[in-house]
Amino acid sequence: MVGLSERLADWAMGLSWDGIPRDVKDLARLQILDAVGVMLAARPLEPVHAAARAMARTDAGSQARSLGFDEPLSLAGAAFVNGVMSSLLEFDDTHIESFVHPTVAPFSVALPYCQSSRLGGARLMQAVIVGSELSCRLGLVSPVRLHGVGIHPTAIMGAFGAVYALASLAELDRRQVADAVGHCASMCGGLMASWEDGASTKTLHVGMAASQAVRAVALGQEGISGPRFVFEGRFGWFQTHLQKVEPSAFRYAMATDRLGSRWELLEVASKPYPSAFTIHPYIDAVLALRAAHAIVPADIAEIRCRIAPTSVATLCEPAAEKLRPLTTWHGRISLQHSLAEAMVRGSMGKHAYSPEALADPAINALADKVVYEAHASLSADPKKAGAHVSIRLNDGSRFEHVIDSVRGTRANPISEADYIRKFRSNADGVIAPGKIDEAIDRLMQLDKLDDVAPVFDALAAPTLLPD
Repeated sequence: MVGLSERLADWAMGLSWDGIPRDVKDLARLQILDAVGVMLAARPLEPVHAAARAMARTDAGSQARSLGFDEPLSLAGAAFVNGVMSSLLEFDDTHIESFVHPTVAPFSVALPYCQSSRLGGARLMQAVIVGSELSCRLGLVSPVRLHGVGIHPTAIMGAFGAVYALASLAELDRRQVADAVGHCASMCGGLMASWEDGASTKTLHVGMAASQAVRAVALGQEGISGPRFVFEGRFGWFQTHLQKVEPSAFRYAMATDRLGSRWELLEVASKPYPSAFTIHPYIDAVLALRAAHAIVPADIAEIRCRIAPTSVATLCEPAAEKLRPLTTWHGRISLQHSLAEAMVRGSMGKHAYSPEALADPAINALADKVVYEAHASLSADPKKAGAHVSIRLNDGSRFEHVIDSVRGTRANPISEADYIRKFRSNADGVIAPGKIDEAIDRLMQLDKLDDVAPVFDALAAPTLLPD
């Protein structure tokens, strides 16, 4: 009997560049542009440099480098630092139905591999496409939302996607890939404990996923056996980690149904704000009301939100944590703080959720006026993430705004120009203006490049921002 991990390996290893539809390639190119921009925005920050210092102690080597760093590391070390850069600001893209951030873990490991091996852009893109698609597919297997049971989906599904991405680059055979995936499942944790106190561990999850993929693939290459039924077996990942779910309820067919003809990658949305994506339509709504009615924060009596019941526990409660986030990462998963900061400051770019914003008396006072009510209509369609917001002023007047689908989805798409504007904003102040233009031009032609190394080597210029 062939296991699910082997069937996915057959698809990943058998996929050809010509077999990938044009719209998938076009979006993947933009998703890589987006990931690079997000990484550049985070590169000057101390947690990224702390991660690089840690890897210099544990994973020094000459194989690879992280984006924008000259210091050589092992492939696993470079992938780890890339992963931290890509997720630190909570600015990376999301698959709406599964809540997996699919691009960054495969890209974090595929980039240093392709850069050090002097591979072409099409090889890099294909590996990211494979890893992203399978991350999304595996994220659909569970009939329950993983956040609800304390598991961070990206830390798990991203790791599996990174294994398939790296395996496709290394041209493993079916048995080797299945062994690697089997090993990876035993490495995965994805614990959401840092959601409680804002600890930094969550910001390391993509780095952990990418680096453990390197180790899992190396073990698979050496022929060390891994479990064949690591997904669907009675001791497989889903049944052991989601024990309250009846085994018959797991949707394993979702991982393979029309694989290669129906692309979940096309359901991945770029983030306009550096926060949990389910907060985005609420930020859009309050900013729209602020602009349309010239609302002054001091005039607000209440901001009322209807929110999907499944999002309440992670975005709104406990109230003490959400009203006064302890760290910048903590703020990024707070509906109350996010709406207050957006209303007070009028924008939410890469510098949002700063320590100064968390301590701002005006923002904190307004956060206390944000109330929410669970509303089933907001979770009726798993491919959408909408918002219903009403603002009541001190004089009794009331304004409301409704968004059916979060920006970036097929129902509310963003343009190529939107991706480029976000990249420019994220790269601004980090690399020189001329380098920004050059990077955009070359990344938009990524699949035409015979060697990706010069493109990414050029981004290793010194950071322009002060330490």
